[in-house]
Amino acid sequence: MRRATLLILSATILMVASGCTTENGGTPSPQGTTGTTAAGTTTSAAAGEVPAISGPELDLTKFDGPCALLKDDQLSARGVTKAGIESTDHTGTNCQWYPDDRALGTSFVVALLDKAKGLDGVYANREELTVFRPTEIAGYPAVNTDLTDAAHGSCTTAVGVAEGDGFAVQVRVNDKKLPGYTDPCSVSSEIAETVVGNLKG
Repeated sequence: MRRATLLILSATILMVASGCTTENGGTPSPQGTTGTTAAGTTTSAAAGEVPAISGPELDLTKFDGPCALLKDDQLSARGVTKAGIESTDHTGTNCQWYPDDRALGTSFVVALLDKAKGLDGVYANREELTVFRPTEIAGYPAVNTDLTDAAHGSCTTAVGVAEGDGFAVQVRVNDKKLPGYTDPCSVSSEIAETVVGNLKG
């Protein structure tokens, strides 16, 4: 059950960052930086919507894949002691971590957005997202997103760290008693900030 939940999270990352839109009866079709969403609204990532990187660009390739973006002690602090599971899809490579306590722990995914062109793919797909909240993570442009309301355990935080490059953190907070269940974007943002800190070295 928990594995199925996290696979759904990964599928949501595809929706958030794929740069696809559900046209022609719901069949995803690739779109560039400018396209039309299912709602018929033109979305242009080239029109200045995507914030520029104002700080030094960070190199995601200096780590050996997304599973290396978080350190063992950082994972154990979040209740994870087993290695992450790496996979690749059309948006890029991602790593999934399962908590030791599958019932009450927090599951999370870190996905590289190199194939999705960083935040460009997120902004191009913004009309498909119920929650779309631009923010900053450690001085870098970011967006908190969710397909529902970002108030019931799940949220994705996408961060741009270089022109056309970035990563996304998606969480599933399972314990309804935790503050992070009703504010999951705070959890995904914390993990994203940790990743940026690791990239800065």
